[in-house]
Amino acid sequence: MEVTPSPNTGHFRWLSGADIFVSNLIKMRSIFVLLSFFAFSFAYGQGNYRASNFSLVIKGTSNLHDWESKANEVRASGSMTADASGLKSIQSLYVEVPVKGIKSPKGSIMDNKTYDALKANSYQNITYKLEKVNGLNPRAGVYDINTTGTLNIAGVARKIDMYVQGKASGGAITFNGSKKLKMTDYGIKPPTALMGTMTTGDEVEIVFQVTLKQF
Repeated sequence: MEVTPSPNTGHFRWLSGADIFVSNLIKMRSIFVLLSFFAFSFAYGQGNYRASNFSLVIKGTSNLHDWESKANEVRASGSMTADASGLKSIQSLYVEVPVKGIKSPKGSIMDNKTYDALKANSYQNITYKLEKVNGLNPRAGVYDINTTGTLNIAGVARKIDMYVQGKASGGAITFNGSKKLKMTDYGIKPPTALMGTMTTGDEVEIVFQVTLKQF
């Protein structure tokens, strides 16, 4: 039993065990609803994401054969909004690729020429910063995303437009796409090898897939 003042008369009245049980049950339900609201907001509202998986390949040509190098490290983070139906908006995205983490299957000779061309001792990272999402359109389980951002290579920053395909699944968001660039646009002289008998083409293609998870 519990004594409580009556709201109407100001007199005290006895609360039975059933009254106390019902009162506590109402309080517990209120707390549960509040916690559920916060959990839903955290799971499906705006959140911070960082890279959990990646693949990035740089493809190029030469007068002798095609070549490619892979990035062994990609750091990416961003702020995005998602709900139960999928990705809603992208507020920010920043990607960083350590130059000396780029490796070629041809070995250290090719790697060192890549590092020299990219001025790795002065500019340790290739970076990309999203500036604007021009379009984010759902299509058959994926998203067609058109973006504008700043790509910085070897100390030269240039605005680029890029089409990316996105997919939201299991609390993660995956972006994949490709972009063709000219090395000379970034002040890079295309590398040569074999005493100048092998010359690389000016154009390269960056092919990537990055998965980000909320943290």
